[in-house]
Amino acid sequence: MQTGLDALIVLVAMLNADDEVLLLKRDADVHCPHVWSFPGGKNEANETPLDTARRELQEETGIKGKLWRHIGKHAHQYDDRHLAFIFFFCRYDAEHDIQAESEYTWCTLGELTTKKMPEANQALIKMLIASKEEGLFPN
Repeated sequence: MQTGLDALIVLVAMLNADDEVLLLKRDADVHCPHVWSFPGGKNEANETPLDTARRELQEETGIKGKLWRHIGKHAHQYDDRHLAFIFFFCRYDAEHDIQAESEYTWCTLGELTTKKMPEANQALIKMLIASKEEGLFPN
């Protein structure tokens, strides 16, 4: 088991007008293949986490998002890697169609707990649900 941090990952919960969350299907050649996940990716050395979130969302969906907010941070130890996550949410800019690189779906917060997702996402889902309950979703 490794103890050092292998990567800082920035993920985005993009919400539509019905507070459904966009999920993307992970490719076969990545860590945790063939499961659903939030859009996002590795933080580059020259980027702030918010810059990474915006870049990754645009690259993976063609959407810029609006009303960005930070949700929280989480670290997770897999058997083969230690990852740190920074989690944001934003609103879907419905003026543009999603142009996803992979299969995508919208799901309610309740459905998130039933989707097959990476183990590390479980803590992020709890953060997202708590944010909704606390009235922190962007309007």
